[in-house]
Parts: sequence; C-alpha cells; structure tokens
Amino acid sequence: MEKKKNKILLIGYGGTIVMVVKDKVVQPAGDVSEIFDMVPRIKEYADIDLKILSNVDSTNVIPDDWTKMAEYIYTERDNYDGFLVAHGTNTMSYSASAVALALGVDFWKPIVFTGSQLPLTVWGNDGAFNLENSVKALNQAIADNVNECMVVFSDVILRAGRTVKISESSFRAFESPSVQHLGEIKSTGVVFNKLMIQHWNIEYKKKYTPINIKFQTGIVTIDLTPGQNPFIIRSVLNNRSCRWIILKSHWAGSVPTIGDYSFIPLIEEATKGIGIPVLISTKFVWGNSYKETNDEPAIMAIKAWAIPTWDLTDVMAEVKLMWLLARGITSPEQIKKEIVKEYIWEVNEIIYD
Repeated sequence: MEKKKNKILLIGYGGTIVMVVKDKVVQPAGDVSEIFDMVPRIKEYADIDLKILSNVDSTNVIPDDWTKMAEYIYTERDNYDGFLVAHGTNTMSYSASAVALALGVDFWKPIVFTGSQLPLTVWGNDGAFNLENSVKALNQAIADNVNECMVVFSDVILRAGRTVKISESSFRAFESPSVQHLGEIKSTGVVFNKLMIQHWNIEYKKKYTPINIKFQTGIVTIDLTPGQNPFIIRSVLNNRSCRWIILKSHWAGSVPTIGDYSFIPLIEEATKGIGIPVLISTKFVWGNSYKETNDEPAIMAIKAWAIPTWDLTDVMAEVKLMWLLARGITSPEQIKKEIVKEYIWEVNEIIYD
C-alpha cells in the first residue's frame, strides 16, 4: 500500500523561485502544474497546492505583507500538514522572522521559507534544488514533530528568527550566526540538530496566546559610521512619525562618545527630552549588543538610557520591536524587558530584575 503523502501548501510571495516564462515574459506560475513541469520530483514527495498571494519584489515587502502571510497561513492551518513560502531573498529574513513571531510556538505546523538566486528557467539555477530540499525538510519536520518557522536555503535548515542574508550571489546565501543550524540536508536525508529541537520533545509551556499578527511602523534605524554627525539626525527626533530609534552599533552596543561626533547627547535628548526611546543593535552578522559589557562607549550609551538588544539579529531587533509596539507594549521599561524575552528561541533570554 502506497504511503500517504503529506499535504503542503506552496505560497508564492514574489521572488524568482515561482516564476515561469510565458511568451518570453517572466511571470508567476498560474498553477502548481507549471512548477511540477520544472521541478517534477517534488510531486513525488508531497501532495502540493499552490497559492500566489503576491508578486511584489521582496524589496517592496512591508509589514502589512507579513501580516497577510501570517493571517493566510493561520486560516489554512487545518487544511495542510505544512507550509512552504516561496519568497524573494532580499527581505526573506524579515518576513520569516515576522511570521515566526506572529504565529508563535503554539502554531503546531511547520513552515519553511525558501527562495533562489536564479529563476527556475535559468540553466544551473538553485531554485529547483531549494524547492526539493524544502519539501524534504517539511516532510521530515512533520515526521519529527518539529513545528516551527524555518528558512531552507542550499543544504541548511535555519531557525527563522535567527536568520540573516549574508550574500547577494552565493547559493548558500543565509546563515544563523548566533546559533547552530536547525538541521542539514545531506545525501543520506534530512537531519535535524537534536540540541536545537529538544524543546519539541517535551510538553512546551505556552508563553503567550496567539495570534499576534500586527506590526507597528514608525521606527527609524540608523547605521553608525565613522565621522557621522549626530546633529544631522536630530531632525528625525522632531518628526511626529518617529516613535523609536534603533542604532546599529560598531560593536557590542558601542556608539561614538567624543566631541562633536558623540551620540550620547542625541540619545539623552531623544530618551529624556523628547520621549523617543533608543535601542542599540549591531551591524555585524556575528555581533551582539550586550546588557553587560566592559566597553566604555557601550556603557555610556546604556547610562544614557539606550536599550541593548543582546544577541538578536539586527533583522529580528527591528521586526520584534514593531511586533511589540503593535501589541501595546510601548513604554521603555516594558520594551527593555520584552525585547530580550524569548518567544520563539530568537534570543538568549535576559531576565531584568
């Protein structure tokens, strides 16, 4: 008797991976049969439906799109065993992080985000490889009860909330710098990292009630650079649309502190004067923004009431802040605690007294 295939919903949300050529024009696939024509083997491994939700270039994906994805997956939760989101690579880490937060640990179906550096119609493309590996990863996740949001790219499986894009051209374009890979796809099959998925082998205590799918905009992120004049940024503080500022620091929460280039007065003016709180993230892929540090520029920033984001990726720091604000968590005191609280294993949780 033939084994029953898992039922998977393939959601097209822009990007090249679900594009086909019709009359010499690249456009989204009209139905799943067109995907099967180019990647025939995936239909051997799962019963797949296709839904094109959007054809926007991922550079133009906004928080409303994150809500749209999460809401659609949630409404289809009883109809499928797993979900595969085909997405453009430019902002895939943002969308995957956002959907992971929105649906939370109580969404007991695996979700995989994938994309490609080249269209399926280009010879030697990575799209077919990534689609096949994503279906394999979903099947194994369903079998192993690994029910979380993931990014599958090349031969690695990454925790969505820890993922960043590290290359615009490499076929292994994504990484999870702060933690080990969730799993790997080898010639012998899909292997999940037991250390990373051990929480699925116990009864997990719910941390909050899903579904929280909204995201609040009004955040200004500033990439700190040598010689940057903080007074140029001062006009941002007087803009009523600006609710929070995120500074992407040079190192572990460090900001310039000397003379006209010091950001300390700007942080103090924002936080104590105007009432616009400031978060300190990091621009480095393997970086951290520590609560406890011996680096004087970082200590001075914290004393000026800047809030460190610990080992959140810069992507997750922005997404999580938008998510917290939409949940009504708005005061600096609340954000300080919640930004480093673990919701989907996106941070090494810090407990503030």
